[in-house]
Formats: sequence, C-alpha cells, structure tokens
Amino acid sequence: MTSVILLLGSNDKAAAAIIERAIAVVELTIGDVVRRSGEYTSAPYGFTAERSFVNRAIEVVCDIDAYEVLRRINLIEALMGRNREEERRIRMARGEQYASRPIDIDIVYYGDERYDDARLTIPYHYLDEREYALRPVVEIAPDRQHPALGRTPREMLETLTRDDNNN
Repeated sequence: MTSVILLLGSNDKAAAAIIERAIAVVELTIGDVVRRSGEYTSAPYGFTAERSFVNRAIEVVCDIDAYEVLRRINLIEALMGRNREEERRIRMARGEQYASRPIDIDIVYYGDERYDDARLTIPYHYLDEREYALRPVVEIAPDRQHPALGRTPREMLETLTRDDNNN
C-alpha cells in the first residue's frame, strides 16, 4: 500500500461541502482516507476572484499507481463540476494563470516517488513556496521528507513564513 497526500481546494460558495463530498468519493474510488486536515482559507493564487479558497489535505492509502490516482482524480473533479476547458477560456480572456473552480485535487506526495513528465508532477510543484498547500499538509504530515528537496513540510513552512516576515 502506498501513502498518498492529496490537497483539495475550492472557492465555490459551497466550498466546504464540496470538499467533504470529494473526500467521500476519493475514499470510494482511490483508497482509505487515514488522515485529514482541518479547513484552511487562503486568497486565490495567480488570479483574482470574489471568494477565497478553502483548502484541506488528506492522506490516502491505496494500491493503485500514481497515473491511475491522477485519472481517478480527474474523473472526480469532472463529476463535481470542474470544466477545464471553460477554465482555460476564462484564463485566456483575463490573461491570468488560474481561474475559479468548484474543486481542485492535487497529488502532493505519492509515497517517496518523483514524477516529472507531461502528465504528472510529484511532489506538488513549488510546494515550498505555497503557504496555502503547506499549512494543511503540515497538519497531517509535518515530518514527511520531500523526496527532491530533502526537507519536511514543517521546515518548508517555517522558512517560508520567516522569509515573509523578513520582507
């Protein structure tokens, strides 16, 4: 069995409920949820939006490979109303990096493995720079070693918040 850390986010008006439903579907389709963080609120990253994001991290144990986890995540997102084509259209029209979405599920860690290809980037890209991702991950996996950076989420968050306070 592999330990997988997922980050879930939403800036829908019903974000908390959507994330709860997504966690339930993850448990039915990917594996057992063994840990879950509380809710963390953050400003949208890379774009402007009316509402803040609600973020949660979960640890799932499963026996499927990372590409199958990704395929199932994409199905869950689509089932819950995420339309990547519409997001792309909005991003292009506004000239922004991202757009609002009802649900976003990212693979932060898949065991201790690393992936970097056109379909999959694991560990989660720029984890050490994204406070909205680090805070919930620190709650459930504070000492999990980042396979590329050799640092823990706790260490990354401490560095990030220290650097932010010094600027």
